[in-house]
Amino acid sequence: MSEITLLHEIAHCPHARFCRENPAAEHPCSEIVNYQKSLNLDDFQVPEPWSGHIEKAPILFLSSNPSIGAGENYPNWSWSDDDMEDYFSYRFGGGRKEWIVNGTKSLLMDGTYSHAVKFWAAVRQRAMELFERDVLPGIDYALTEIVHCKSHKEIGVERAQNKCVEAYLLRTLELAGAKVIVVLGKRARKAIQSQFNIPEKISVSEAIKIGSSERFFAFLPHPNARSDRSFSKCFQDDELEKLRASLHLSSSLSLSSGIEGECFTALA
Repeated sequence: MSEITLLHEIAHCPHARFCRENPAAEHPCSEIVNYQKSLNLDDFQVPEPWSGHIEKAPILFLSSNPSIGAGENYPNWSWSDDDMEDYFSYRFGGGRKEWIVNGTKSLLMDGTYSHAVKFWAAVRQRAMELFERDVLPGIDYALTEIVHCKSHKEIGVERAQNKCVEAYLLRTLELAGAKVIVVLGKRARKAIQSQFNIPEKISVSEAIKIGSSERFFAFLPHPNARSDRSFSKCFQDDELEKLRASLHLSSSLSLSSGIEGECFTALA
C-alpha cells in the first residue's frame, strides 16, 4: 500500500464517518469522534495519519492520540486530497504553507502562529539527544499515534484503541522508514507491547522485523509526565548506544542512496 493511499484512508476513516453520521450508534469510536459533536462533517477535523515524511524519517515518535487545538489551520473533511497530502507530509516544512515553524508552532486560522507546543518541543529534544546534533523536524523524525482521532486529555482513546490499532497500526509501521520507533506514554506502550509481545519492563526491544525492515522500539514516559523523560535519564548507556548505532547505520545508507538529498530538495 502506498503512502498516499493509506494517508487518505486514515484521514477519511470510515469508522469516523459512520460515528459522525450516526452519533447515537454504539461504536468503539463514538466517544472520541463525538468530541467534535458541535461540527458538521465538512468541518470535522480529520483523523491525523502522521506528520512528516514517514517513509523516510529514521525516527518515528508514537503516542496515544493527537490533541485538538483551538483555531489551528488543520485539515477538515472538506479539504481536497492534494491539500491533505501537502499538510501531513510537509507539515514541518516545504509545503504550500508554513504549517509549522521551528518544529513547534502551528499555523492558526487567522494567519498567526500558536505558542510553542510543548509536545513538539519535547520530541525535537529527544531526537536531538539520539542524533547528538540539531535535527530537521519531518525529515529526521516523523510522528504518528495509536489512535488517530483528535481530542483533549485522551478522551475516547481507551474505547477506540483496539479498533484503530486493528485497522491502521501495523500498516502504518510497515510503511514507516524508521529504524527507531520511540513509544511515548503508558497507553501507547501497552498497545505496542501487546501487539509485538514485548516484555513489560524493558526500555529497548530487540530488533523486530516489521514489513521489510528491522526496527527497535524504545519506550519513554509521555512528554507531559511528571518524571524523568529524557533518554539519558531513563536508559542505560548501552541501550542508548544501541539506538544511536542503528540511526548512524540508517543515515549512512540514506546518504549512499541519495535519500537525504531528496528530502532536502523537497524542503528547498
